[in-house]
Amino acid sequence: MRPRHGMTLLELTVALAVGGAALAAGGAAVATMLDRRQAVLDDAEADGRALAARRMLVAWVSGVRTDASGTFDGRRGTRRTPGGSVADDSISFLTTVGGEVQTVHLLVDRAAEHPTLVADVGSVGGASLRIALARDVVGFEATYLTAAFGRREWRRAWNGTLLPTAVVLRLRAADGTVLPAPLRLPITIPLANGQ
Repeated sequence: MRPRHGMTLLELTVALAVGGAALAAGGAAVATMLDRRQAVLDDAEADGRALAARRMLVAWVSGVRTDASGTFDGRRGTRRTPGGSVADDSISFLTTVGGEVQTVHLLVDRAAEHPTLVADVGSVGGASLRIALARDVVGFEATYLTAAFGRREWRRAWNGTLLPTAVVLRLRAADGTVLPAPLRLPITIPLANGQ
C-alpha cells in the first residue's frame, strides 16, 4: 500500500463548501455592519440638522424685540387630524440676529410633501426667505410665561409690545414618525428683556 498524497475530490468539495459558507457569513456580517454604520450616520446627520434648527429658534426668539414698528404675536390655533386635534400655533416677531433686525414668522407648512416647521425670515419691509426647520411636524404649541403684577402664569397666546418672560415651544411629530432627539424635548427660551 502506497501512502496517499493530496486530497480526494470529496475532501476538496467539503473544504470548498465550508470555506464558501465562512466567506458568505463574513460577507453578510460586513454588509450588516455597513448598513448599521449608514443608519448611525443618517441619525447623526438628522440630529445635527435638528440641533442647528433648535439653536436657530433659540437665537431668534431670545433676540426678540418690540418697538413702534412691531409686536410679538403668538397666535393659538388647533387643527383636526385623523389622530385628533393638534396645536397649530404661529408666532411672528422682530428679532436682532448679527446686528440686523429681521422679521420671523414660525408656522407649520402643510403644502409640502411632508408637514414641515418653517420660518419665513426677512428684513423689515423686504422680501422673506422660507427656511425649513424640521420635517414631519404636524403641529407646534407655544406657551408664554408672564410675571405681570408679581404673579407668574403660563398663557397660550400673546400679542403686544410687552414681551413675555419666557417662551416654550413643543413640536408634535406626524403619526408613525419620531422627531430627532434635539426636537423631542420642549424648547424653553427665557427672554432677558421680557418683563
